[in-house]
Amino acid sequence: MAENTGTPPTDAERASTPDYRPRPRYGELAPEGWTWTPPQDQQAPAASADVPVPAAVAATAAPQGSADKPASAVPGWDRPVTLSLLILGLLGTFLTVSILGSMPQALQMLYTEANLGDYTAADSVATIITVGSVGQGVIWAVTAVVSILLIIRSRRAFYVPLIGGVVAFVALIATMAVVLSGDTALLDYFSQP
Repeated sequence: MAENTGTPPTDAERASTPDYRPRPRYGELAPEGWTWTPPQDQQAPAASADVPVPAAVAATAAPQGSADKPASAVPGWDRPVTLSLLILGLLGTFLTVSILGSMPQALQMLYTEANLGDYTAADSVATIITVGSVGQGVIWAVTAVVSILLIIRSRRAFYVPLIGGVVAFVALIATMAVVLSGDTALLDYFSQP
């Protein structure tokens, strides 16, 4: 048998010597003398401070989420529920804007039933209703953008439309309260026993 000098044996040397090694399997046909050195684990910390870790390796080795809390998987129901809530919120936004737009007519009906005469809207009522309507649209748009960004980043997002709905409801009540608080005739009527 040829000595292990780093050169492969010739065909004549191979034919004259019996091979007692096990038969190779699945690509184990390496030349004699060759040894396999496994690649360094990219996620293992550097062995010494002398060996710098490239920024790309450090970025891929960092776990997603915080160091104390592992990244959690988003359940399959989150995306359809979030999108359904966003569609429901869009319909609610249209309804809320129409309620705010018809508020002067509703107050006129209330004046007629209470025999208070004709309702005359203050100058600020149109501005308050416009600001309230635009605010409803902005609340829905912000809710939709945040929800979609969370969905794209594979994060749980169903709670964002719920929070947006609560904020929109509070904004509706606040807008109506501001309009009603400026009407002294109506406040006097409701304050009577």
